[in-house]
Amino acid sequence: MAYQKQSLVDAESMLPDDARAEMFALKDALDTSEVAFTVYAMEPGSVGMEHDHTHDDQEEVYYVVTGGVDVDFGTETVPLEEREAIRIDPEEERQIRNRDHYSELVLVGAPR
Repeated sequence: MAYQKQSLVDAESMLPDDARAEMFALKDALDTSEVAFTVYAMEPGSVGMEHDHTHDDQEEVYYVVTGGVDVDFGTETVPLEEREAIRIDPEEERQIRNRDHYSELVLVGAPR
């Protein structure tokens, strides 16, 4: 087939019920070999996992659809507002912190 289609209605969040966030990883559902595509919905005050991507050399782009978040890079914090995007190197340790409102982001990753 020349394309794959997936609805979030049919997807399950990969986070536990008490996470105050939902994360829908669609890489497998869309059958992509290199590109990871994730929708991340965050309740007010929720915090994402601190991580990097040195293990898979994957750079990421975060795009805020709704709301606004802060992305922590060790001692530096970068605010990311609605309709803004940021690209992050694979080896950079990062963590997303939502503010006091609902936020929804699209995360795209691929090998550098």
